[in-house]
Amino acid sequence: MEIHKIKNEDCEIEVYRGSIKSIKILIGSNKYEILGYDAKNRVSSFIMAPWANRINEGKFKCAKGNFDLLEKNPFDFKHAIHGTAMFSEWTLNEASENYVSISTNLNKPWPYKGNVTFAISLNGQSIKQELSILNKDSDVMPFSMGWHPWFKRNLKDEGVKIKFDAKYKWETKNEIPTSSKLDSNEIKYFFKGYSPEPGTLDECYRINEKSLVYLVWPELTLKINSSNECGHLMVYTPSGPNSDLVCVEPQTATINPFQLNEKNVTDTGVLYVNPGESYKIFTEWSWR
Repeated sequence: MEIHKIKNEDCEIEVYRGSIKSIKILIGSNKYEILGYDAKNRVSSFIMAPWANRINEGKFKCAKGNFDLLEKNPFDFKHAIHGTAMFSEWTLNEASENYVSISTNLNKPWPYKGNVTFAISLNGQSIKQELSILNKDSDVMPFSMGWHPWFKRNLKDEGVKIKFDAKYKWETKNEIPTSSKLDSNEIKYFFKGYSPEPGTLDECYRINEKSLVYLVWPELTLKINSSNECGHLMVYTPSGPNSDLVCVEPQTATINPFQLNEKNVTDTGVLYVNPGESYKIFTEWSWR
């Protein structure tokens, strides 16, 4: 699939496969690239579907049986991560100067038939991204979805501060949540605006309903307003080659939600879509 570009007088966007590889924001005579891009390490702003984040050792139990979601996952990682859509081939549905829509089929090892559609529209100083999943199977399909943007820490001068209002953080051990929900110190920091150091966070927060998420650079402020279903937010501050980036990821569910559901853990964020029906979520990014 070729790169598709959409633009207006305030922004230029490049879409490639199931991801946005570039967002350039124009303010006066300045142009700011807010995303990092590294094709080798799959760094961009990609979607996660039909599951977001990690599934413990890839083990997925559903009405259809037991499945290994690690099959065909190209990451050298002990957990199945980020779904199948980011590794799939995408087709163009529609494109104009300020809108693009692309789709992909759900592929093995995911046991349900269906497809995912990703639509991006640009309107003034706002980017709306819609993600819908269609169930073409005969069984009710559980799923989670979300976005995994890699933002630049610095646009020009000082680093970004992240701001949001969270209920709690999921406690994790060996990268997988326990059933415990924590009132951690960084929740208070994020409420006021916080710039975590590289290598310090890889955490999932349950944000309060209708809470907005802000990324505040000296040059601009990006506001992330997502549908109510996107009640979880991952914050990842990598060390190493991409330590100049930070991931702030709106998603519908926590890490490993299907297995947590089996243990009757509440508030995991797993969603369900009936046969022949679709389910849509959105995230809208605006700036000033």
